[in-house]
Amino acid sequence: MKKRILISAIAILAACIPTFAGDVATFVDLGFSSDSAYFMFGQYGADLGSGKPYAETYLVDNGKNNFVAQGVARKVYEAVLEPGLDGVGAFYSLFADQVPLARKYKIDHLKPGRLLYVLLDGQEPPATLSFRDFKTGAAYEIALNQKTDEAKGGISSSFGIAVSVKLGESATKRVTGGNPDIKRPGVKAYVIRRIIAAPDGKTLVFIVEKRMANNGDGGIRYMVEVLKLP
Repeated sequence: MKKRILISAIAILAACIPTFAGDVATFVDLGFSSDSAYFMFGQYGADLGSGKPYAETYLVDNGKNNFVAQGVARKVYEAVLEPGLDGVGAFYSLFADQVPLARKYKIDHLKPGRLLYVLLDGQEPPATLSFRDFKTGAAYEIALNQKTDEAKGGISSSFGIAVSVKLGESATKRVTGGNPDIKRPGVKAYVIRRIIAAPDGKTLVFIVEKRMANNGDGGIRYMVEVLKLP
């Protein structure tokens, strides 16, 4: 009996130990400003090489689809993650330093936006997205167009997003985002993980998963792309 208990305890402990190879960041929606002009998000996890916890926060000017001044914060912490911990403490520590910035841009953490689409864990990303917003009745058709280049032992990729939206009998509206000319080194593929509607209902925030190439071990980081419906 004691042997069985010991084996079970070891199995439970092993299941709780963080997996650093192919580390997957955890995305955090920190909310919009009430006028939908700004969006803040973060991510955290364990550094692939060292196993140390890291955290990042970003504050986006939605009109410019770019970060505000001093809107990017990143830090790797000199700490060892104990079994069962995922590095969220690193995020709390970093965000505490970014509270003044969030207040300056009037980020409301109770306004995370309305989820229009989510790719569930384990699902294969479709080539194109087709779904309906059941609140407004709008029908969406979305294509993620990406290109990957491999040269001199390195890899980089770029993407663009094409959106078509139709509400009732009105004409179809089309808008594009992303920049195919921006090649991000170390990224082997992109996936649309979530689509969020801002409080104004016209600003769409795409949570884009970046699938990294790190010495053969995959990793996942997140970025956002903001589109304004016409």
